[in-house]
Amino acid sequence: MTFVETIKIENGIIHNLDFHQERMCRTALFHFGTKPEIRIETTSIPPHLQNDRIKCRVLYASDILSVEFHAYQPKKIQSLQTVTNNEIDYTHKSTDRNALNRLFDQRRGADDIIIVKNGQISDSSFANLVFETHTGELFTPKNPLLAGTKRAFLLKNGIIQEREIRVEDLPAYKKLYLINAMLDLEDNISVLVDAIAF
Repeated sequence: MTFVETIKIENGIIHNLDFHQERMCRTALFHFGTKPEIRIETTSIPPHLQNDRIKCRVLYASDILSVEFHAYQPKKIQSLQTVTNNEIDYTHKSTDRNALNRLFDQRRGADDIIIVKNGQISDSSFANLVFETHTGELFTPKNPLLAGTKRAFLLKNGIIQEREIRVEDLPAYKKLYLINAMLDLEDNISVLVDAIAF
């Protein structure tokens, strides 16, 4: 079994490394009883990527397997389809995305999905979710499939709060942001709640 950390590097700055290290140790300790350490040499970044937002992909099992650098291009998300599955488990960020891909295939023409588990909204296929109320408050589902590093950073800094969010609660919100290690709120990868199909 192989796991992955996806880390943003921009202008030579490695973002949220402590959060990635903590999650990797938690996962490796659970599965292998080890605590590997992320080591990223920014001097290893290919010259043609130096001025881009870089997606650093760290593959690991009991120890680090590889560190790769790729240019990053955000997805365009304009519509979302809710998909229900009460069995899916993606607690640890594995390279095996088969279960997520099967749910993604149920998107009915939408750009991505919102996964509903046990009646509660969790994540999209690739991002944590942040809902904005009509008065500007920001809430993230209390029970995500994967506790993302950007989500952890925003919670720690009091920018967002946790809340149980069910499908029937959606009229209380006006906008939905998708966030992950590569995407912050300011990137505004978002849809109006009206654009969510059920």
